[in-house]
Amino acid sequence: MNQPKLAPLIGKYVVGFASALILSTLAYIIVVEQWFESADTTMAVLLLLAALQLAIQLVCFLHIDMSGRSRSRTFTIMFTLVMMMVIVVGSLWVMRNLDYRMGMSPEAMTEYMVEQNKKGF
Repeated sequence: MNQPKLAPLIGKYVVGFASALILSTLAYIIVVEQWFESADTTMAVLLLLAALQLAIQLVCFLHIDMSGRSRSRTFTIMFTLVMMMVIVVGSLWVMRNLDYRMGMSPEAMTEYMVEQNKKGF
């Protein structure tokens, strides 16, 4: 049985670990130091960093690449990611739509919820 040499694997693990550590630290600093004025910009940058970290971890730790042997695995993971994005983006879209249509301030919402709670079941 042909086993891969250990040195290239260790190098790949070290690169993956260092990259994950750098990306995680960068995301933390972006949030704590408030590098961006807009929350939407911060969220977009964090999502980009998360996608980059996911790609690095898939390649370095799970050894997913476009070689013939793992191509079907790669397509399965890509399909799963697309479905996850549909669910997440759809959920965010529904929640923002509901928030827009409710049109209440947080104080008015709290007051409404307290009144509904007094009614009981």
